[in-house]
Amino acid sequence: MQTDTSSELERFAAEYEGSPPWEIGRPQPPFVVVADQVISPVLDAGCGTGATALFFAGLGREVTGIDFVEEAIRRARDKAARAGIDAEFLVLDAMTLESWDRRFASVIDSGLFHIYSGEKRARYVLGLAHVLRPGGRLFLFGFSNEEPAAPRGGVSEEEIRSSFAEGWEIESMQSVRGELNPAFTAAFPDEFPKEGPLMRFAVIRRKA
Repeated sequence: MQTDTSSELERFAAEYEGSPPWEIGRPQPPFVVVADQVISPVLDAGCGTGATALFFAGLGREVTGIDFVEEAIRRARDKAARAGIDAEFLVLDAMTLESWDRRFASVIDSGLFHIYSGEKRARYVLGLAHVLRPGGRLFLFGFSNEEPAAPRGGVSEEEIRSSFAEGWEIESMQSVRGELNPAFTAAFPDEFPKEGPLMRFAVIRRKA
């Protein structure tokens, strides 16, 4: 594992020593709105403790969630067992999707794309193209660059369009408000607007 990847893993693993700000115990609202468009099999890339994956599995979808943080996957498996929901959770780095032999009809990305930039972002998009079946859809949710407190500056509409310019069709893109862990907002009440951080949500189809 490369040094930058190791550093990234350590940083995210440290978040799970407590309750990460992105863990809200349910899917972000846009995923609920488009739930009928998310068809099996489904990959949740960067699934965290599995809230979104378990939501779709509870709707009867065949779901696999991946995350490179072992503690996140342990919690996700525990949630699935306690809820009696059938979902697969694997410790897997999204940077390795290009070498995976699995294929999916839908991919969920709730807060992963925006952490990458440059070569790593391009590599991640190539991996998504590899695992997503032709005609399949990516449901992408991440911080907007118009949110002043966005980690790593967020992403612009143009960045999304340029990243998915070849072999993809952006079916829709909108600005939405996201939700954060109440414990985080209580501890840092002035970090983000009370109505929630400004995010981008896009539905992107893999061309045949």
